[in-house]
Amino acid sequence: MALITPNELTKIINAGEERLYLFYGRDVGNMQTYTKKLIGKTVSKDAMTLNYHPFETETMAIDELNDAVISIPMFAPKECVFISGFDANKVKADDMEGLKEILSDIPETTVVIICCDGEKVFKNKKSLNPKNKAFADFCAKLGTVCEFAYRRASDMGKFIAAELSKTGSTISSYDAQYLANLCLSDTALVENELAKLSAYADGKPVTREMIDLLVAPKVESDGFALALNILLGNASLVFNRISELVAQRYNAVEILGTISYSIMDIYRAKLGRSSGKNVNDIMKDFAYPPYKKFAVEHAFSDCSRISGDRIRQTIAILCETDLALKTKGLGSGGDILALEECCAKCMALRV
Repeated sequence: MALITPNELTKIINAGEERLYLFYGRDVGNMQTYTKKLIGKTVSKDAMTLNYHPFETETMAIDELNDAVISIPMFAPKECVFISGFDANKVKADDMEGLKEILSDIPETTVVIICCDGEKVFKNKKSLNPKNKAFADFCAKLGTVCEFAYRRASDMGKFIAAELSKTGSTISSYDAQYLANLCLSDTALVENELAKLSAYADGKPVTREMIDLLVAPKVESDGFALALNILLGNASLVFNRISELVAQRYNAVEILGTISYSIMDIYRAKLGRSSGKNVNDIMKDFAYPPYKKFAVEHAFSDCSRISGDRIRQTIAILCETDLALKTKGLGSGGDILALEECCAKCMALRV
């Protein structure tokens, strides 16, 4: 079966006819939600003890896995075998052959679920590394393979609004997308923040002020705000936020990396806009994943205030600082000072 999305997966789970599922992707929280749903659909709570067999990839024995897969369900129509933390790179060649042999002949009364190990199975932003890609292709011929990529901010915004409605609260579409961006569209992070927001709101609408008060931005989500304010010369905001990130124990290389990444987004938007391109063109030309559209829209809107020369010269300064941080061994205090000096040089540009 071809690679599918979580939205398509629901129909397959409800049909209850598949024997093999392979789940992978960066949105581990969403993956866990669907995994629990599938396990619950396969084996009822009162039948779990005898018919649910969990394994961890690093410790599982192939012969024990085989015994679990071929065993007969006890007082239930089906049994479930769950393999967590899967990474084909961690499986020995002989064990991989044994695993494939087992998966090639799963009894009708058994459902096997394999969950991959988040970021570790990828070679870049979009593609699995070779061994995991080969294993996913193998599983796709026998069952269902589903990728749990981060959702677009608009889709995650709808999820946020729906979850808050269950607690009697509401949220505007724009603020829901703002929260999604702060949490990088990561389901687990979103759910943690929603628990705080719904308790604080206590049935009232969730506002931008509440989000800014309660939600601690991740350094990746801060990247755009830092990048934009460096380009606009807002020194107070930039240095205050760097101090906050340092207090959260982010190091200079991490902070510089996320600033550089976001400035490249702004530069791409600037090039696209000056060439008569729109947001969708930029998304396509630079192969952005769907969940980045909200950020690309902001970059496209804000880049009009900044000259191309300023962005290019800023990138050059960031590159020099990145090289210094990675080669000169300045120590943690020296690294932060170098980062702050870098930002000051960027903001002092007169172009």
